[in-house]
Parts: sequence; C-alpha cells; structure tokens
Amino acid sequence: MKKLATLIALALLAVLQAAVAWNAHLLAVAQEGRRGPGEAVRTLKLANRVYPWNDLVHLELGRALFEQAAETLGDPGARDEALLRSSKAFMTALRLNPGSAAGHFHFAQTLLYMNYLSLPVPMPPFEGYKRAAALTGHNTQIFFEVGRVLLARWEELSAEEKDFTLGILEKAMSGRSEDRLSVLLEAWGLGAERDPAVIERILPEDPSLFRSYARFLGERSTRLAARHGALAKAEHLEFLKAKDDLARAERAIDYFQGEEAEARLRSGLRALDSVLFYQSLAGIELIDQGEFETVRKTVLRLLVQDRIDRTRSLDDPDGMLDRYLDLEDRIPVLGEFEAFLRERGLPGEGGLAAGGIGDLRVLAFRTALDFKQNRYRDIVRAGDALASSYLVVPDSGRPDYVRVLVLIGESCLKLDFVYEAENHFRKALEIAPGDLGALLGIERCYERLNDGPKAAAVRRTIEGLLAPRRLDLDLPPVGKGRAFSVDLVLDGRPQLIRIEFEGPRPEAVPLITAVFNGRVAWEGRLEEGAVTFRTAARTGSNALRVEVLGGPVRPVRITRETNER
Repeated sequence: MKKLATLIALALLAVLQAAVAWNAHLLAVAQEGRRGPGEAVRTLKLANRVYPWNDLVHLELGRALFEQAAETLGDPGARDEALLRSSKAFMTALRLNPGSAAGHFHFAQTLLYMNYLSLPVPMPPFEGYKRAAALTGHNTQIFFEVGRVLLARWEELSAEEKDFTLGILEKAMSGRSEDRLSVLLEAWGLGAERDPAVIERILPEDPSLFRSYARFLGERSTRLAARHGALAKAEHLEFLKAKDDLARAERAIDYFQGEEAEARLRSGLRALDSVLFYQSLAGIELIDQGEFETVRKTVLRLLVQDRIDRTRSLDDPDGMLDRYLDLEDRIPVLGEFEAFLRERGLPGEGGLAAGGIGDLRVLAFRTALDFKQNRYRDIVRAGDALASSYLVVPDSGRPDYVRVLVLIGESCLKLDFVYEAENHFRKALEIAPGDLGALLGIERCYERLNDGPKAAAVRRTIEGLLAPRRLDLDLPPVGKGRAFSVDLVLDGRPQLIRIEFEGPRPEAVPLITAVFNGRVAWEGRLEEGAVTFRTAARTGSNALRVEVLGGPVRPVRITRETNER
C-alpha cells in the first residue's frame, strides 16, 4: 500500500512537472506575439487550463487583452469586454504574486483606460502606479514608465500625486539617460505648455541633459527664459568640470604622468570652448568671467608647456602657442613661462635684443613675448639692429617678418617715436601691402602727426580690406538644427550687426542664435525677418556663426556699422 502511494505521488509529481513545463512553453509562445493579441489570448487561456497558478501567465493574459481592447476601439462592446477581462486577469496575477511591480503597473494602465471610458474600476489608477513604484526596488525602468504616464496627465493629479510623481521621476533620471529625458519631454509637452520647473526639478546635474532640455525648448521656439537658464547651468557645469580637469592635470604633472595630464587638459579645454556665456542672456552670473579667463589661460599654458617638453621646439601646428600668447596678459606668469623656456634651452632669456635674428618664426615669437612684457625699448633697439643687418626673407617667412616689423612699430608708438614707427609700418606694407595691423598702425601715426589727409587715405585703404558694410549672401535655406558661418574682417571697433532672412513662414517661426567670436550675441524668435545685435570685435578675422532651430530660413544679407557707443 505504501509503495502504491509512492508511485501515485511520483506520477502526480510528473504530471505536475509536465503541466508546469507546458504552461511555461505556452507562455513563451504567447510572448513571441507573432499572430497578434487574439492568438496570444487563446494560447494563454490554454496555458491557464493546464496550470492555473503561474502569475506570469495571468499577467501576460492581462496585457494581451489590453492590446486586444486597443485594436477594437471602434467596437465599444468588444473593447469594454476586453478591458474588463484584462482587469480580472491582472487581479488574478496580483493575488498569486502581490509583490509584482510590473503587475501593478500594467493593471494601473488598464484601470486608467477604464476610468476614461467610465467603466467600473476596483480601485483608482493612481494607487496601482503608486504600488508599482513602491515595489520596484532598484528597477528604474518601472519608475520611468510610471512617471512618464503620470507626467502626461499632470493637470489631473492632486498635489500629493504630483509630489509623488516628481519623486519617482528624480529616481528614474538618476541614470542620466538622454533617451529617457526625450520621452519625458514629449510627455510633458503634450497639450498646453507646462511649468518648466517640473522638468528642471527632475534633471540631475548633467550638462548634456540640460542641453537636451534646452534643445527641446529651442526647437519649439518657446520658453526662452527657461532655455537660457538651462544652457547657463550646463555651461556652469562644464566650467566646473574644466576646473576639476585642471586640478587633476596639475596633480598628474607633479607625479610625472604626462599622458594623463595632457588628456585632462584637452578635456578641460573642450569644456571651456563649449561655454558661450548664455548666462548673459539668462540674466544670471554663475561663472565669474575673470576666473574663467584665468582657467583658460592656465590650461593653454600647461598644454603648450607639455608639448614643448616633449618636442623641445616652438613648432605650433595647431596655433595653440599663438592662442595662449594672445590671451595671456599676466606679466609675472609670462616671466615664469619665459623661465620655463630658458630651462629647456629655448629662446627666451634676455628677449629679442639678446638673441640675434635667427629663425623668423622664433624671432616673431620672441618679439611678441617681449611686447607682452612691455619691453618696448629692447624691441626698438633690436629693430635698429635688424634694420642694419642683411636679411633674406623667404616667402614662407614673410608673415613672421611682417609681424616682427608691426610689433617694432607698435613699440615705437608706445615710446612716442612716431616717425620711427611709421618707418617700420611702411617696411611691413612693402612686404604685405594689405596687412591690416600695419595699416592701422600707420593710420595712428598720421593721427598723432595731425596729418588728416594721409590718415583719411589710409582709412580708405583699410575700409577696402574690411568686411563690406553690406554683404549679400548666396546661401541655400538653412534647415532645422543647421548653421552657417561667415568670417568678418574688422578693425577692432565695436559693431552693430544686422542679419536679414527671407521671411519665415508664419506657422513656423524659427529660433535663431548668433554666436560671435565664441560668445552668444543674440538669440530669439525670428519674428521680423532680421536679427540685430551690438558686439565687441577684434582686429582681423571675426567668426560669426548663426544656428537655426526650426526653419528652414534663407539668410539674405549681413549689414554692419561701427558702433562707437
């Protein structure tokens, strides 16, 4: 008898195992979804007849019935029946496994639709979402899905429900996913525009997410204050990153970790170059501009020194040395840089006057270094020596030689040696008749000598070299997310610049951003078909980049006038 009972028990166990296995197989078949929700419902009902205690099968049945309801929206009877059966399937799944976060989420989805259709619901949809979020643990995907649904129905939520929604969205965005943010922004942007503070609260401190949010606002040409604020915050975070990179690079230099130092410095420079100072449009000051310039000059100096350490030369293939020297205005730091060069056996000690002529590239660099340190008398004396020497200037060395002559002329002006300055500027113009620096220098000479006619003649020549007062653009329409760039040669005086466009379509007014020499100069909706802004300019080449969010629009012309105010 005992043996028989054992055999029966084993047989029942085998049947149970077979039922469980077949149930799992049918669940897998239904989840493939190859034949649509109707076939999935039939397969899952068969699975429940085989073994009715698998909560996952009931959960999948609820989802399949929900999809079936979505496919029969045009048949209210079939739709409502499918939703009611879906609700019952989810309740069965949750009785078997009350701790299923996915079960509570999908049940809440069904309840939400039933509530909209005035069908009887066993509990409010929000309770289902709340339970799903409470049970999700570290699964931020459930947080995200719950938050996305609730965010799209923001106006319907109570104050308590809104706080709950914001809390779970903060958790959902802790992974700093731009894809998730994009979905949430679309949900938030449905219907009437909503309070930007909702999105701003859930955004983690990440510059790429702030930029994505700003791009979303820009593409809709709306909430410009919120966009400018987001971009200002992104740039502040980039600046903090650059400062951190600089600190890490300096530590790496102390420990002779050259590759690490260079990587950190280049990362910091990229971060600094991304800062367009949107804070000026946002009306806030997150970045101290003096500190910003100090950090930028330090990063450039260390990068230059790193390359000089490796190459033992002043070769400057990417212009970084010239860029640093143009920016640096701290005489003590320039003295330290000169000492650094001297320690490596490179030109630097004693300046131009002590070193002879030598290589023209080196000569130009050393003259610029002396000029930055106010060694005007040394430069003038060296200029006298240069004038009395026999020097053959190859074509490749002419730009450097002209640069030296202009700096000697500027040094003469600093010492009020006006006739000597004119002489050196003239020599520079004999080699390069269109050199803007030499022309501006000789114009100042004539102004100091009160020679109005000659100064006016030089000014006419200068005007011929500058960007036209009216520049017609032969460009195709610029589409959404695209930009165009124009190089403007100017004389360093402040400018009033106007960019005209072919009138945008009234139903699609784009957002236009004008970036001048790496700083945002203007941004707004193209309401009147033109953009006008005042800006400081530098002598020589000035980079104007115009970006279009929206569009397309066709740029027609750029006009400018000197703005002395």
